Amino acid sequence: MRLHQLLEASAAAAPGAILLVERDRRVSYAELDRQANQCAHLFQQCGIGAGDRVIIALENGAEMVAAYFGVMKAGGVAVPLPAGPRSDRLPAAVADCSPRAVVVDEATARALGQSGTFADVPHVFALASAPLPAPFVDFVAALGDCRDTPVALHGTDEDLAAIIYTSGSTGEPRGVMLSHRNFVANARSIVAYLHLTAADRVMCVLPFSYVYGLSLLHTHVAVGGSLVIENRAAFPNVVLASMAEHEVTGFAGVPSTFALMLHRSNLDQARLPHLRYVTQAGGGMSPARIADWLARGPKADFFVMYGATEAAARLTYLPPAELSQKRASIGRAIPGVEVRVLTDDGRIAAPGEVGELVARGPNIAPGYWNRPAETAERFGPEGYRTGDLGYADDDGCLFIVGRRHDMIKVGANRVGAREIEDVLHEHPAVHEAAVVPACHDLLGEAPVAFVALRQPLPDAEMALRGHAAARLAAYKVPTRVVVLPALPKLSGTGKIDRMALRQQAASGQELPS
Repeated sequence: MRLHQLLEASAAAAPGAILLVERDRRVSYAELDRQANQCAHLFQQCGIGAGDRVIIALENGAEMVAAYFGVMKAGGVAVPLPAGPRSDRLPAAVADCSPRAVVVDEATARALGQSGTFADVPHVFALASAPLPAPFVDFVAALGDCRDTPVALHGTDEDLAAIIYTSGSTGEPRGVMLSHRNFVANARSIVAYLHLTAADRVMCVLPFSYVYGLSLLHTHVAVGGSLVIENRAAFPNVVLASMAEHEVTGFAGVPSTFALMLHRSNLDQARLPHLRYVTQAGGGMSPARIADWLARGPKADFFVMYGATEAAARLTYLPPAELSQKRASIGRAIPGVEVRVLTDDGRIAAPGEVGELVARGPNIAPGYWNRPAETAERFGPEGYRTGDLGYADDDGCLFIVGRRHDMIKVGANRVGAREIEDVLHEHPAVHEAAVVPACHDLLGEAPVAFVALRQPLPDAEMALRGHAAARLAAYKVPTRVVVLPALPKLSGTGKIDRMALRQQAASGQELPS
């Protein structure tokens, strides 16, 4: 099955069922499928066919979803990217994937319209409230002349469905190629362990330019469920109010999402009786923060999950029933996927022995766009090399100790940034924490911590270094603790921008506290 056929099947089964709930409208499956057909006809008129790339930089909403599935219905490859004037990945993606068309929002069009970014793109559409100068064509007006009937198309599930740009260890965006088969297999696996049905309605604060956000779309479309779109994730009380109003059954977030909910919202007063599950992925969440959520958050099953863009979203999950005993674990492989811990010499690590997590399954990407050397390095007969170091316990549960490039070589010792961050998160004044390596004259490298506080803390650096020293070996204690108003985030995903922090640590400059 090709990914857009999930939409078509759900629209045929229950055409009047609601797919999207937005602030000012509700969009049914039949309406969305017809809009996607219009997009497909428009893209075919632009000459887009098998394998042609179409960049979509729109906020979550019906137009974004219709364009996304419409590209696939036309046989093309969707390239979703963050929208807005600070869409830093868009110019690099245009240069890298040579799209035949782009669809952008008004802010992106006005910010990049005169920069030459789209000079070589044959068709440039904008979703705007007012006319824009050339080369932009009004997207809605262009669709008005297109039929909403299905498009005749032949292809296989091995064809590319999308290219998702993600930052690598160098911070330079690279495009992960994902096939229809990758996405459908992963969606079906997630549906199985979350027990999703057409009755489910998920609160979606994660952008569809991010593979975790896309997984919410794919899974709920697969079962005929609904998504409540809320593009104001920076205002957690607005999100909570919308969750209550629309009686959502599911909520998904990255660690910073939960930090905002716990420290900057009225979570303690929230009443969410219909919420049955919560999922967390997009980076490790400290055991202390998980415990805080379980104590203060809504009484719903909490799934810790782990994945990668290269896995079409998901690789492992921890069943809620095991959370109290395995709180620091990422669980076991999802149905249909194999995740092994391999040592540097290629053997399967013994329980407790640290190695690299390597994954195999129908959800694993074929590689990176225009990067054959990196594809050969990360994808091979053994599977996808995640770059994450971890171990399995005697029960087969997996634990992450850090990423290869986040391991800090302090003299003769190797230190995982994750371990130090978990300790810092135990301090009641810490809102967020990230640890990166910095050069050290004697030790080679040393850990530097960047923190954002949830409340004032006198002499914060000394207090937090003392907190760490009471719980960690001396060589693991950060040599510096830099307090920031907020930690920098990657555009759209809400994940901490560790490359920016590495650069600040390398510069040796003290940042304003």
